[in-house]
Amino acid sequence: MSDFTSGSREKTIVIAIIAALVVALVLLFRQLSGGSDAEEPDPGPGAEAPATQAPGEPVDDVLALMPHSEDELRAGAESARSFVAAYTEVRPEETDEERLARLSPLVSEEFFGAVEALVLGAPTSAVPQGDPQALRSDAVVTGIRNIGEGSVIFEVEARFMTDTGDDGGNEPVSYAVTMVPEEGGWAVYAFQGAAVGDIAETG
Repeated sequence: MSDFTSGSREKTIVIAIIAALVVALVLLFRQLSGGSDAEEPDPGPGAEAPATQAPGEPVDDVLALMPHSEDELRAGAESARSFVAAYTEVRPEETDEERLARLSPLVSEEFFGAVEALVLGAPTSAVPQGDPQALRSDAVVTGIRNIGEGSVIFEVEARFMTDTGDDGGNEPVSYAVTMVPEEGGWAVYAFQGAAVGDIAETG
């Protein structure tokens, strides 16, 4: 009688332990599975909206990343082209002072001294050597070497033409022209052969 009673108690204890473990496992499973389905909390009115551009999605407007607008870059390129055309043009009847006066509106105050030295020191240094004759320059902007907040370097190619439209067998010459914003427009800050390169103002 006593053995039967003792055995029943042991069975009851074992069953109770197993039942408790089953209940604990069920509760734990519900907690773990319920956490993954929970809704994200409301970030509130002051939180920033998530980015709408998906990873790998192409940028819509690359020019918006530039420090200058498309119109500003076009104006700078035209100013660089105008300077190269004016600098490489040869007018045999023109004095050095007249040539300098023709170029000075296109250059910055910082670069004027360098242009003055180039024009007065070696007025034909930028054009093919030979018998003095009138030469005009067909200048074309061929690229942009560097774009900075305070300057842009344009590559400009000049082809020398006579009054008859002949290039005289001369090869085109490429220049690197650093342009800086000045008084609502653009002015030349530095200028040299494209093969040598140029250093932009980083302001």
